[in-house]
Amino acid sequence: MVFYLSLALGFALAAIIIRIYRSVFFSLAENSVALLDKLLTDVEDDEKIRLIQGSNKKLLLSLLKMVFTLVIALAAASVPVILFIMVTGTDFHSLDFLSLWSILAISIGATIPFLIPLKSINISGYSELSQLLHRLALDNYTIAYRLFKKEKKKIERRKLERRQDFIIISGLARAGTTSFMTDLSKIGDFVSLNYGNMPFLLSPNLWAKIYKPRSRELKERSHKDGIMIGLDSSEALEEFFFKVKAGDSYIHEEVLNEYSIPEDDYIDYIDYQTIIKLDDSKIYLAKNNNFILRYRSVREYNKDFMMVILFRDPLTHASSLLEKHLDYRNMQNEDRFILEYMDWLGHHEFGLHQKQFVFQEKSNIISGDRDKLDYWLKIWMNYYTFVLGIKDRNTLLINYDAYCTNPTEVIEKIVRKSGITAELPDYRSFTNKRKAEHDYSPDILKMADTIYQQLVIRSMEDHNLKN
Repeated sequence: MVFYLSLALGFALAAIIIRIYRSVFFSLAENSVALLDKLLTDVEDDEKIRLIQGSNKKLLLSLLKMVFTLVIALAAASVPVILFIMVTGTDFHSLDFLSLWSILAISIGATIPFLIPLKSINISGYSELSQLLHRLALDNYTIAYRLFKKEKKKIERRKLERRQDFIIISGLARAGTTSFMTDLSKIGDFVSLNYGNMPFLLSPNLWAKIYKPRSRELKERSHKDGIMIGLDSSEALEEFFFKVKAGDSYIHEEVLNEYSIPEDDYIDYIDYQTIIKLDDSKIYLAKNNNFILRYRSVREYNKDFMMVILFRDPLTHASSLLEKHLDYRNMQNEDRFILEYMDWLGHHEFGLHQKQFVFQEKSNIISGDRDKLDYWLKIWMNYYTFVLGIKDRNTLLINYDAYCTNPTEVIEKIVRKSGITAELPDYRSFTNKRKAEHDYSPDILKMADTIYQQLVIRSMEDHNLKN
């Protein structure tokens, strides 16, 4: 009996060591897939060799760490047995490690440590295995794009139409784009990416064959703004497509640069929409605050798509941005997965990796303290000054206050312009006011208010939707 207890204790110690150093095994998985990603990448041979060598070094280091961890775990497992032999004087060769009781003791000892919950900081709500899956899927662009091309070939065989009449909901973060997107998504004629498509965003149909979420449970999103989300809730997820296509070339340490996408990328983008819709009668709908960075080049290829840009009064808007910046900075410091998650999706609106938009005509980087309201007022002015320069019949400005007051009227006009004949849900008006609790420069606010008044005038002109 004591022998079986020593076996159980030994393998419990081994399991504890493996569990404590589980990140070693996660790292091995990540580096293995990363090496495969580099092997599949389509670059010049010299560059490919350099990338493979770098990934191979990381993989070998992970493998050595794993072997070392297993050796330590095996040594720990043997300690109780050695002590049993030394104390009892039992001959090692007389011990039966393959008996039913021995196997049962080993199984129980190795299992119990994994049943004890570990205390860990996990604000995101994603388990460690879920986080690992996200890293494998979203850190490896070549594999993601290869899976996209496989889906693209399947779609081509179905002879679906490449529709050009998609709708993009955009604006500076905290402009009300999520609420607007949610209201439009209630109309069955629109199709969008949703949380259930994570993390295989470029191969949603392949992932749907494997992952079939049943939960319809709603919870408040991390913004803590009262918006409830579930796995079938539409979300701003398409930016990952552009990150993969551009190889993050427009993303820099402090800024996101405006850039032009080549025509091949635009064709891939339309095919990507088709993969998501799977139905010629549907219209692709997306929320993407970064779409402004490639808006002009996409408009050159397509005069017909509709872009809806929301705006709010600058003081309210900047205050909301500052509050979310402080909130997310704290959350990201406590749980680094939140930072990874936002980086994967190109969400650099606030937090530790906040980046400002830099447009071609304006290369000056906004300076200032991110903890001060003046900085966010300048961010607001930079963005909406550029927006005022966009003038075409299919780009519409929506005043968030007007939308809150009469959402049905605003949504109805968007739907009518899109050519859809649909019965609208019952949209209820609401108010969303906040007070500025931070000091600001009256001069900066005055300049921002001047831009805001121009936006209001433009939105009133757009109220007739430029038919």
